[in-house]
Amino acid sequence: MTPDEVQRVLHDHLVNEILLRRTPLGPDEDLFEAGLDSMALTRVLVFVEDRFGIRIPDEDVVVDELSTLARMARFVTAQATPGRT
Repeated sequence: MTPDEVQRVLHDHLVNEILLRRTPLGPDEDLFEAGLDSMALTRVLVFVEDRFGIRIPDEDVVVDELSTLARMARFVTAQATPGRT
C-alpha cells in the first residue's frame, strides 16, 4: 500500500473507532491534541499490526513519529517495507 492508502485506512479507524469524532482529521493535525492518549495509541498499533500483517517492535515506536496522521502513515509504510533495517 502507498502512504496515501495507509493514511486513509488509519484516518477511518482513528475517526470512527478511536476518537469517535464527527469531523475528519487533517493529515498534519496533532493526534494527541485531538484526543489520542497512550492507551488509544496502543489500540491503534494493535490495529495496524492486524490490518497490515506486520509486527512493530516496542523499540521502533517513537511517539513523535506517530503524532500526526501523515507521520503515522509514513511510519506504518516504512514498517511494512520488506527488508527494512
